[in-house]
Amino acid sequence: MNIDGIADLPDIPQAGAAASEVYTLALRSEYVDIQRCVRDLGISEAEAAAAIEDLVRLRLLHLVPGCTYAYVAVSPMSASLQLLAVQDEALRRRQNELERLRQQMHSLLPLYRANFAGEPQHPHVQRVEDPRAARGILTTITVEAEREILLSLPTQDPWEELADLDGGAWPGYAGTRSDLLRVLLPEARFDVRVREQAEALLRAGGQVRTAVSPPAWLLVVDAEVAVVPVGEGQGLSLVREESVVAALWRTLSGAWDEARPFDGTYDHDSARSTSALIDEAILRLLLNGLEDKVIARRLDISLRTCQRRIADLMDALGARTRLQAGYVLGQRVRTGERRAA
Repeated sequence: MNIDGIADLPDIPQAGAAASEVYTLALRSEYVDIQRCVRDLGISEAEAAAAIEDLVRLRLLHLVPGCTYAYVAVSPMSASLQLLAVQDEALRRRQNELERLRQQMHSLLPLYRANFAGEPQHPHVQRVEDPRAARGILTTITVEAEREILLSLPTQDPWEELADLDGGAWPGYAGTRSDLLRVLLPEARFDVRVREQAEALLRAGGQVRTAVSPPAWLLVVDAEVAVVPVGEGQGLSLVREESVVAALWRTLSGAWDEARPFDGTYDHDSARSTSALIDEAILRLLLNGLEDKVIARRLDISLRTCQRRIADLMDALGARTRLQAGYVLGQRVRTGERRAA
C-alpha cells in the first residue's frame, strides 16, 4: 500500500457510527457477518456491508480462515502495524537518503567558499525581489555564519518582517546556530508578543537587547555580508562591498553596545525609565522637524500614543504650537550647551 492508498482509507470508526457498532459487535461475538449485523444492530444490509468493507480496509476485521462471509475482530495495534509497516520502512529509507544527500551537499561547502566567494564577477550588491529566492539567500547566509549574526528589528511588530523573509522560522531556525544570533529590538519589552519571542531566543542561547530607537531593519553576518529589505518586506538587497558592510556593521554594533540587555524581567521602575527615554526621543525628533507619524514609526509606538505624548510635552513646555515648542526646545539646548562650556 502506498501513501496515496493510506490517504484514501475510510475514517477511523467513531462512537455512534455504523462501523463502530459493527466493530463492537465483532469484539463481543465469535464472529460477525452481514446477517448478524442486521439482526443484532438493526441496520440495513447495505449499511452492514459498507461498515464491514470499511473495517476490512482498515485491517480491523479479517475473514475467518476457510470462510468467505464471516469476520473476526483484529486489535487496533495489530491493524496499524499491518497498515503502516511498509510505510515506516519507506519513510526510514527516505530519511536516510535525505541525510546522505544533505551530508554530500555540505561536503561541498569548503570548495564553494574557497572558489565562489572570490570570483570577480560576484556582485558587490545583489537585489533579489522574488520572495522565494530571498528566503533561500537569507537561509544560506545565516546557516553558513561562523562568528555572529547581528540583527536590528525596529518595526512595530518586529518579528513580522523577518517572518515574511524566512517563512516564520525565526528565532531558532533549525539550520542556524542560535548562539551566534544577537537581536536588537525596540524598547517594547512590555509587549507580550515581543517578550515571548525574546525569551524563546534567550532559551536557545541567543542574545537580545532593546533600544528606544534602533537602526533600520538590518542584518549583518560575520561582518562580511549585510542584508536590507526591499519593496514591501518580501525581497532583499545583499551587500558584500567591504567598506559598506564595515560601515553598516559599525552602526549596528555601536547601537548594540549602547542598548540594554533584555533580562526578561518587568517592573514599574523600568517602565517609568522607558517612558522617560521615549519622551526624550520624541523631543529630539520634534526638534529635528519630523512629523508625528514618522516619530511614531521610529519609536515603535502608535500614532495616537505619539500625539498624546507630544501634547503632554507641549503642555509641560508651556507651548501652544509646534513652532513655539521647537523654539523653546532650541533655547533649552543652547542654554545647556553654554552651561556645559
